[in-house]
Amino acid sequence: MKKIKICTPVIGKTLNEFLKNLEQIQEISEMVELKVDNIRNLSEKNLQLIRKKTVKEVILTSRKKEIILKALNLGFDFIDIDLSLIKDFNLPKKIKSNIIISFHDFKKTPDVNKLEEILNKIREFKQEIIKIATMVNNKQDVGNLFKTLLNKKVDEKIIIVGMGKKGRVTRIFGPLFGSFLTFAKTKYGLSEQGQIDITKLKNIYKLIT
Repeated sequence: MKKIKICTPVIGKTLNEFLKNLEQIQEISEMVELKVDNIRNLSEKNLQLIRKKTVKEVILTSRKKEIILKALNLGFDFIDIDLSLIKDFNLPKKIKSNIIISFHDFKKTPDVNKLEEILNKIREFKQEIIKIATMVNNKQDVGNLFKTLLNKKVDEKIIIVGMGKKGRVTRIFGPLFGSFLTFAKTKYGLSEQGQIDITKLKNIYKLIT
């Protein structure tokens, strides 16, 4: 069985705060997600410094077109671009990052057919990884996410995230059903509702894998 990828978010309102959090998180995590949109006055030089200080496998996540354009050739392993934004990009054929195209629904989880429609929209852009993150309100929502994951194409890389407390089961078992990675929290970064502490999650995997 492949080693499970656990990714932990990094945030900060200033560059210094962000870099301090990054340093702390990299001591306990093998993969980091850089959520850079809240950094005030973020310049390309700042992005270059963040990249230099990032020594672990990394996802850069931004919902700002100008930041993404600055980041494309700085060598981040992955850049997460929301489906609602990707149509505004004319991505160069040669870039130094793999692209994650993500879909988020912060209120609900669509049914299986709708999720498949969303996947097909994302597939049209022919990028490296697909991410689906939806709010889980009941057991049916959990089932819809797992069915979508199990129905993925051979060798297709998909990240499935069930948000909210009722979605925790997807964060634990998603990688065991084929999700490319899962997300966990630390005291130094953003904690979405339902995220599990990275130490607890690692201990769970020791018990069940």
